[in-house]
Amino acid sequence: MWMQYPKTESLFPVDDQYMVGSDLLVKPVTAPGIVETAVKFPTDDCWYDAETLKIVSESGTAGGIKEITVPSDINTIPVFQRGGSIIARKLRLRRSTHMMTRDPYTLYVAMDSSMKALGSLYMDDEETFDHQTKAEYAIATITADFSGKTGTIKNTVDLGAGWASHVKDVSSGYLIERIIIIGLQEAPSSVDVGSTSLGFTYDSHAKILVIRKPDMPAVDEWQMTVKP
Repeated sequence: MWMQYPKTESLFPVDDQYMVGSDLLVKPVTAPGIVETAVKFPTDDCWYDAETLKIVSESGTAGGIKEITVPSDINTIPVFQRGGSIIARKLRLRRSTHMMTRDPYTLYVAMDSSMKALGSLYMDDEETFDHQTKAEYAIATITADFSGKTGTIKNTVDLGAGWASHVKDVSSGYLIERIIIIGLQEAPSSVDVGSTSLGFTYDSHAKILVIRKPDMPAVDEWQMTVKP
């Protein structure tokens, strides 16, 4: 925790919860019979439950913490996504990670208090060391900005020198099949990529927009427009 929030001294002694990277906060179950647990949320950011997608802690004073008790039974590990982050996940259940290699991505876009988010997605063949020896890799940077009247989601890509030959065979395995935007306050009238309109659903109670089947390669550059 203190590595991500080095100015928050009250987090220095905390050793029963941790960060996965910079965007996921985890509070594991470490004792028998636990049905709820207290989580210390840094108030520099807002936080969303990674399972229910509901906001659990609003952002506030920088350098502070807010302790909130959350459900935590034998079947649950509390995980929370930081507002302002974008995380790519593969959601299809497989018997092994090898079978997930060509599975599509779902983007979880968690809005911060300024209605913006940023994330990155690293990609290679998931089998060899060609990302080191032949520079066969790609890094997508995804930005979301809903601070204005019209929202945008933009994908830019940094391709390794060896990716051009690699992508001819496997680019179809890097598709984005769903985008879930968490914390969007109003329903849009349309979602478009260029002249193509995409299907979507909006939950006004949960403030969640789900864009279904954009089927855009994560290794290509594109921009999506979300109109009010």
